[in-house]
Amino acid sequence: MKKLRLVLVLFLVVSLLTACGGTSTDTGSTTVAKTITIATDLDLQSMDQQVATDGISFSMQDLVLSGLCTLSDAGVAEPELASSWDVSADGMTYTFHLVDAKWSNGDAVTANDFVFGWRHLVDPKLASEYAFIMDTIHVVNAGDCAAGTKALDQLGVEATDDKTFVVHLTQPCDFLLSLMAFPSFFPVNEKFFEAQGDQYALSVDNLLFNGPYTMTSWTAGSEYVFTKNPNYFNADSVKTEEIVFKYVSDTQSAMLSYENGDVDYVKLTGELVDAYKGKDGYTQRLAGYLWYMSVNFTNSKFVQGGNLVKAISCGIDRDTIATSVLKDGSIAAKGIVPTGFATGPDGKDYRDTTDAFVTYDPAQAASYYKAAVADNGGKDYSIELLFEDTEASKAVAEQIQSMLQTNCPGLTITLNSKPKKTRLDMMQHQQYELGLTRWGPDYADPETYMDLFRTTAVDNNNGRYNNPEYDKLVNAADVNANSTERWQQYKDAEKILVQDDCGVIPVYQSGGAIMINPKVTGIRFHSAGVDSYRFMVKSAS
Repeated sequence: MKKLRLVLVLFLVVSLLTACGGTSTDTGSTTVAKTITIATDLDLQSMDQQVATDGISFSMQDLVLSGLCTLSDAGVAEPELASSWDVSADGMTYTFHLVDAKWSNGDAVTANDFVFGWRHLVDPKLASEYAFIMDTIHVVNAGDCAAGTKALDQLGVEATDDKTFVVHLTQPCDFLLSLMAFPSFFPVNEKFFEAQGDQYALSVDNLLFNGPYTMTSWTAGSEYVFTKNPNYFNADSVKTEEIVFKYVSDTQSAMLSYENGDVDYVKLTGELVDAYKGKDGYTQRLAGYLWYMSVNFTNSKFVQGGNLVKAISCGIDRDTIATSVLKDGSIAAKGIVPTGFATGPDGKDYRDTTDAFVTYDPAQAASYYKAAVADNGGKDYSIELLFEDTEASKAVAEQIQSMLQTNCPGLTITLNSKPKKTRLDMMQHQQYELGLTRWGPDYADPETYMDLFRTTAVDNNNGRYNNPEYDKLVNAADVNANSTERWQQYKDAEKILVQDDCGVIPVYQSGGAIMINPKVTGIRFHSAGVDSYRFMVKSAS
């Protein structure tokens, strides 16, 4: 492992004010717009970094909170609150050396803030859905602390002084440093946290900041405003005074605001992709988000590896959904692990050396469904598909409904649209039959997907998939020091999950067709981890 140092140099030579930039700021050699505005079709779910589970919440937290590291454009860990770090020869002890930094109330950021934050993440009383990630990087006693079988002070972290934070592992972890840029691992000021009680992170007044920005306005379901933090240890590097997130569920309305100069960033969907493709500011990306249908196996309709789930999997034309419905650079899923996401020990992408475990076969889908009806005493099935109320999810759900009812004659698919927060809650409490959902990878390794469906992963295994052979393979891979064997164990497990059992039904990997004001630079898109907007700058010319 190497010590890395963050160097951020921005040279923009500009002279005039833009319509959607508000007033401009003179930074000496650079004149930039004061405000950058982002339209998002997903609303903020939580500003508590150890409660949130969704990408847009993590991106907003990344504006106001800092961790030990940040991620470069290429997704490489770079120093932030840790100016440097040392790794023991056996790879099982990390010693982080902290910079002089402050919270927005003037308190110093100390190693104890990391100790408290990490212990809080695995506290059974919190029951964070991300508690598992501490065990993922093999922190000593993480699993036992989360299970409540060991006291929190037994977690393998310590502050040897105010500026030295030490992490003890049970085995080496190649991706640990990249996760130090993930909000779940950010520090928490214990004194402030305790003073807020159950109101912590529920409003601007119940938040404390140590990142480039502070949150200065929170209008739920509408607008979120972030203002440059004068107490940020590297405040001179922050060139944009204000970042505004506007929640706009309708893309056409968002694009009207973009055309009027009121918004700088809009994610395109459907026909608007065709309308703006090739225009100045059009940007396309392939993200690491994998959309899939979660099957609720606590419902008696579904049997792992049964004819009904196999009919559903075979009856979906994923290529058509990606290229003709979404049109935004999304691609058909081949399994539960995305394409272009993780590089194996052979230097090749995981998917390039792994079979496609899903197939579109209408005739086979009809055959499986006929057998499923026979299994059901000759009765057809009616199944409800739960999805969130975004334009893209609605379009995909309607297409799945049409495909399945066409390819499985007699099958009825009813649609149930809910706000994302409601959908997540319903799925977490098994109040659904099929659920269209996604997972965004926290780090570039198949483990971040494969761990989700272990029998013990109750926070994320919403459908309660349960196969001991799958568990055995994933658990072995998670601790296997032989990279080649480890990779093969994940491939074997993925085949069981996706092809043999249809324990989940992969649909597509997210693309992103985006209109970005050409004057805006510095957005860091990451296929694994959090998209970061903290480095944005807009020319005022």
